[in-house]
Amino acid sequence: MGNLLSWLLTMFKPGYVSRDTLYAPVHVESDLIVKNRPSDSSAGRTGGKAQPSAPTKKPVPQVREYDGSYKELPGYVDVCYFEWMAGKSQINPISDGPFEQKIIEYLDMLAESELAGSNLIPRVPSVMVQLLKRMHEENVSGSELARIIAKDVVLVAAILREVNNSFYNLSDKVTELSQAILLLGHNRLRMVLAQLSFTPVYNDQLGNYTKMTAAKIWEESQYRSVACYLLAKHQKVDPFMAFLAGLMQDVGLMVALRVFDRSSGNGELPTSTQFRHAFQKKALLLSGRIGQIWSIPELVIRAIEAQNGDRIALAKIPMARVLKKADFISKTCMLINNGQLALDMDRVREILSDAESDCMITMLQGKIGVANIL
Repeated sequence: MGNLLSWLLTMFKPGYVSRDTLYAPVHVESDLIVKNRPSDSSAGRTGGKAQPSAPTKKPVPQVREYDGSYKELPGYVDVCYFEWMAGKSQINPISDGPFEQKIIEYLDMLAESELAGSNLIPRVPSVMVQLLKRMHEENVSGSELARIIAKDVVLVAAILREVNNSFYNLSDKVTELSQAILLLGHNRLRMVLAQLSFTPVYNDQLGNYTKMTAAKIWEESQYRSVACYLLAKHQKVDPFMAFLAGLMQDVGLMVALRVFDRSSGNGELPTSTQFRHAFQKKALLLSGRIGQIWSIPELVIRAIEAQNGDRIALAKIPMARVLKKADFISKTCMLINNGQLALDMDRVREILSDAESDCMITMLQGKIGVANIL
């Protein structure tokens, strides 16, 4: 079994991707040291069966009151969010050096493979890819968009449901797709389609660990996308492309968590500083690679990839700066709204522009629906 990891890693070296690797899900269980399995010695002492472990009590969530420099708040928020996402209520890093190293090495190899782990999660529907391309064409008609959307009955039903939402105060129920498209308008239609298309990626039934984390990550992704849209309107950035970047950024994180799911048994996600930094970087790298595979616009991919760079790299791409600030705002609001963090909002405003402060207020009010921001 020890040779199996070496074989898997060899398969993911550049230039070598077998047919089985291309078209079958990547299996890493047992190859990356499965955690929480009984050792041979303990099994021998109990007649071949591991003794059941005593039930553990879940920690009671406690609000963290921040009393440090607010210039350093973004870094603190990032740590708090990662700990909370991982299922911990207190900053108390979990570390397992050898296991952490193997996970990071595997994610590196995965990013260099043909599919970059995109086969571990549901993909964005091909209809959405077609729509993204067509909706940037000035001469595209509503009837043409309706023809493309009609290929996916789930999208049709969701669009009709959106336009019949009480927010629009319609006296008669809309049943025709062409009428729904007309009422929604070009911009709102794009945003609704984007949210619908990314929803399956954050399925909480993909594995044991994703059952605990997927809902949090999907909600934070929606917060981020809305924050991107609101901030982009004050910059020389396409609001919809920024919105799309906000939704796309955590796709790689879901892939990384799927790898952890299949390698850890029921273990806890390591939260040491070194692992967190490496894990987040590899997740962003995977997001960029998968974005290329899914034909996501290059501008969006570059903004996501720039999150792994320094301030100079961010400064060169306006959308990357918007995405960085939106990520901070969305994580901060998620922690506050879920009772995980307490801040002095007057001091928070000292590190935000007026537009960023207004955006945070919107997020704190939980207004992350498309209808709320258009």
